[in-house]
Amino acid sequence: MEGVNQTDDAKTIQLLSKGIMELYEPPLATINTHLKELTERQEAVHSMLVSERRKLEDLQNDAMVDALLADIATNKEKLVSISNSMMGLHKRVQLLQGRAANVEKAAKNRVSTQSKSSNS
Repeated sequence: MEGVNQTDDAKTIQLLSKGIMELYEPPLATINTHLKELTERQEAVHSMLVSERRKLEDLQNDAMVDALLADIATNKEKLVSISNSMMGLHKRVQLLQGRAANVEKAAKNRVSTQSKSSNS
């Protein structure tokens, strides 16, 4: 009798297991399908975000390059202005040196004429 109870118990367990599987298997399969779809969508969104991030980084790099180019243009203008000022100063220095040489010659001529006239 104990052997019969065990086989009945085994059959009952098997039937209960089969019933539970029939009850839960379809929703689990559906959930699995939904999880796969969500995972695929998540990967697609992740790829889009990575792509957009690269675009933003490229734009930022472009903005930095644009700013550097603007700085180059500004600095070039400043250098041209400084160069022009230096050229003007150089010309003035040359003129002043020429005047100084003329003044020195005139002074030497005066001194020599004065010394000649005082000697005579």
